[in-house]
Amino acid sequence: MSSSKQEQPLVPTGQQTPWLTRAWIGVALVPVFFFVAFAVGEGLYSMLGYEAGTAEAPGWTIAVVSAVTLAVVVVPCFFAIHYGRRAMKAGDLRGRVPLIIGWVVAAGWFVLTVVSEVGDFVRR
Repeated sequence: MSSSKQEQPLVPTGQQTPWLTRAWIGVALVPVFFFVAFAVGEGLYSMLGYEAGTAEAPGWTIAVVSAVTLAVVVVPCFFAIHYGRRAMKAGDLRGRVPLIIGWVVAAGWFVLTVVSEVGDFVRR
């Protein structure tokens, strides 16, 4: 049986939910927070009395600085993921794109941080 009614899109064409806009703002802020994380990491190293990139810093210092820089970079990723999900729950399936971008950037940053620090530890 065919119905004469056409299915209505969940969100009418041309309209965005506020959640989708906020998700894309989160994605747009990722490069900004990258530079903020870089500055925070360099600042923490110098506050603790070490030079960034040298092998003389103890393990706890490296772990703390890496965790803080990871947390700074993940903030806009979290917003992209959170608001992307909200947009999808509101019926706007376009929220999937910033959600995926947020997950990929956060996971990539985490993997790169772990691989870099483990590589530096092994090299010592």
